[in-house]
Amino acid sequence: MRPAPLASLLWTGLRRNLAMTAAVIVTVTICLAMLGAGLLLRAQVHTVDDYLLGQLEVVVDLTDEITPAQRTALETEMHRDPAIVGVRYESGRQVYDRFRRDFHDSPDVVAGVRPGDLPAALRLTLADPRASGDIVVTYTGQDGVEAVRDQRALLDPLYRFLDAFTIGAFALAAVQALASFALIYTMIRISAHGRRRETAVMKLVGASNGTIRAPFMLESAIAGLVGGLLAGGLLVAAKVFLVDGQFARQSTFPLFGWSAVWESGAVVVAVGILAAAAMASLALHRHLRV
Repeated sequence: MRPAPLASLLWTGLRRNLAMTAAVIVTVTICLAMLGAGLLLRAQVHTVDDYLLGQLEVVVDLTDEITPAQRTALETEMHRDPAIVGVRYESGRQVYDRFRRDFHDSPDVVAGVRPGDLPAALRLTLADPRASGDIVVTYTGQDGVEAVRDQRALLDPLYRFLDAFTIGAFALAAVQALASFALIYTMIRISAHGRRRETAVMKLVGASNGTIRAPFMLESAIAGLVGGLLAGGLLVAAKVFLVDGQFARQSTFPLFGWSAVWESGAVVVAVGILAAAAMASLALHRHLRV
């Protein structure tokens, strides 16, 4: 089909179903915005994880009864362990001073702990912080070891919190996708019914099903494209006003950058176009067969 007749059919379809097209665009926008929010939350999880991996350590608390020979043997074993790249000893007093620094905003907590209450410790830097679980298993229960603490485990509640929001966003996107597909299906069937005479004439002159499908699929793809662009605009607005605006004041963790926004925006636009066109093709299958 030549571009001019195709554009004419496309404009006719959009004009006849303007209200339905607007409803499809709004629904697709909400669906893709939820999808984009889920992608950005996943990007934030990876950003936090990458930032903290280089700072987290495994802490081996030593017993008060550990002998110098036991401590030397333990450190020697750790230095030989290829999974450990650094071993640093902290006396009980140094551990207490660190505790006071970490909890200086909670004087009541600090007041309840005396210098002798905290054991000396070995702080381990790992070649791969994600393998901290193996280190915990290896050194727990060894002579002179009171406990082995994996700092990465302390962040599990944060990761669960972010994962819950991510799953929620994807679930809302899936529910909204069902409404989007239903609207697209209805829009295409109404448009096809309104142009049934043109379709019959095209069949009589030998037009293929692909040629007949083209204007309907383009009509749906344009609605998906507009919805994707609007959803991408919402992601940019969220980055500007929320991430770089409201949340920029916090200094605990780094926030995802613009590259995550552009990547998520490209995904939602592509999904909007392809999913809308695919749904239009599905809606036309029975119509063309009849």
